[in-house]
Amino acid sequence: MFHESEALGAGRSVLNALHPLSERGWTPSGWFPGEGPLIDESAAAIPFQAYRTKPMRYSIRGWRAGPGVVARLRETPAYLRAFRDALLRARPHVVHANTLRTLPEAGIARRLGLPVVVHVHELPRPGTKRTLALRAAAATADVLVVVSEAVAAVVEPHAGDTPVLVAYNGIRAEEGPRERSDSGIVGTIGTICRVKGTDVFLEAAALARERRPELRFEHIGESGLDEDASFESRMAALVGEGGVGAAVGMLGRRPAAEGLSRWDIFVLASRQDAFPLAGLEAMAAGVPVIATAVGGLPEQIEHLESGVLVEPDSPRALAEWIVRLHDDRDLRERLSTAAAHRVRNRFTVERQAAVLHKAYLAALNLRHGPPPVRKRTLAVR
Repeated sequence: MFHESEALGAGRSVLNALHPLSERGWTPSGWFPGEGPLIDESAAAIPFQAYRTKPMRYSIRGWRAGPGVVARLRETPAYLRAFRDALLRARPHVVHANTLRTLPEAGIARRLGLPVVVHVHELPRPGTKRTLALRAAAATADVLVVVSEAVAAVVEPHAGDTPVLVAYNGIRAEEGPRERSDSGIVGTIGTICRVKGTDVFLEAAALARERRPELRFEHIGESGLDEDASFESRMAALVGEGGVGAAVGMLGRRPAAEGLSRWDIFVLASRQDAFPLAGLEAMAAGVPVIATAVGGLPEQIEHLESGVLVEPDSPRALAEWIVRLHDDRDLRERLSTAAAHRVRNRFTVERQAAVLHKAYLAALNLRHGPPPVRKRTLAVR
């Protein structure tokens, strides 16, 4: 059960694992909350697909967005019935709920008696909403899967007896380092939003160009997906005529490989990030990464060993390191070589699929196994 139909990191990370999961005997079916690029991308890997536009949202701002609260409430029962009907057609052995945003659907699967694995890709902000969501996830899931130890530290206090497994996002083995270049292009990939620090990236680009005017900057990613009007206004001011965004080419939706094949440096300016796939893709492609030391990023990158970590919300710190890596080709090559090696050894789809396989079997045992098996399975981590 995908939480969105856009081809973004959380969905693509699961698609990456489908081939090694199929080698372990699993055949996927897919539910999507509306039409979108992810349906087309996954068509070859997922034989059974079903979708319906999801009216439900997870913030007051989202519920109020068109067509409005009343219309969304009116359409919700039909959406949930359509999902239930799809489950009854697919008859899955295990239901994989991808992100906390699929908890309503996961609850229906649970009521049908199906084993449920809830896959937590996010690091929600502290507060009552996070506490309630994580407790609901633990009550709904037979097994919780998280994408980093940083997420596990947030989830485990609310998990109770529900097992929690860490499955790092992985990269396919055929993805390899590209040839070195001196293009002078610095890039980033991510939805244009506050959490991803798009504004910080733009400000860092402007500061770096003041010192090295030859630098060029590019951003791959879409805007408007999180319905944050105030941030969109801020971005409009930044990229407007004369704004700092004049230093950055905003490329919109593009394949990640298009940028990674040309960039000298990759930047992740996130204010929070659980375990981003984009960073791993850059590391695997041999592009040195400068990232903020938030969430699961310190688990991906060892500072000055396989990349660079800086404090969050600091355009100046990012700009300093962009200039330093631009000036020092030897350092770029040392970091990129170590990063590619680290991904090949620690963050592969085969490792990711092995944990997901373990989670699926544990969910089956906890739901259908005899009491001695269930007891042993509770210690699955």
